Amino acid sequence: MKKILTDVDGVLLDWETSFHNWMHDKGYSKVVHGTYDLGVAYDLLKDNKYDLVREFNDSAWMCCLPVLRDARSGVARLVEAGYEFDVITSLSLDPFAKQLRQQNLDNHFGTTPWAELICLDTGADKDDALAAYKNSGLWWVEDKPENCDAGVRAGLRPILIDHLHNRDYTNPAVIRVRNWKELCEVVLGE
Repeated sequence: MKKILTDVDGVLLDWETSFHNWMHDKGYSKVVHGTYDLGVAYDLLKDNKYDLVREFNDSAWMCCLPVLRDARSGVARLVEAGYEFDVITSLSLDPFAKQLRQQNLDNHFGTTPWAELICLDTGADKDDALAAYKNSGLWWVEDKPENCDAGVRAGLRPILIDHLHNRDYTNPAVIRVRNWKELCEVVLGE
C-alpha cells in the first residue's frame, strides 16, 4: 500500500462548523469572523479558549462531525488507487474521544482507508509525530500552516487545504488545494 499522512479537522471533517454550533448552544456569540484564533473569534481569555476546545474535543460531538467538502469522494478515489492513510490529529488524549473520532471517520469513509489513528493532546503541535516519518517524502495533508511547516522540516510533502484562516500563508514547499478533487490531481499526477 502507498501511504498518505493526514490531519482530520479542517481536512477530512468540518470541525469548525460543529464547534461554532456547540459554542452557540453554550451561549457564546462569535464577535470576529474569518479568524482561526478562537480567542479572537469569541473574545475569550487564552486559558478559557483552550478549556473550551478541550471540552468540545472530549465531548460526544466527536462522533458526529460532518465531512468537509468533497473529502469522501477524494479519499475513496485515493483508496481505489492503492493508498491508505495514517491519521495524525491534535484531538485529545482521552481514549473515548479517540474511539469517537475513529467511529466518525469510519461512518463517513468506511474502515478501509485508515492504517493508523494517532491522537495527540488538544492543540498539540505535530513535530514529534511527524518525526516518525522523517525524510520519507510522504504526502502530508493539513489545514494549519504551522503543521505544514513541521511537515517540510520532517522531509514530507505538505498539501494545504485552503481555508479563509490560512489564505495569507505562503510557502513554496507547500502545495495549496481548494478541495480533495485538486488534491487527488496532485497526488495521482505525480
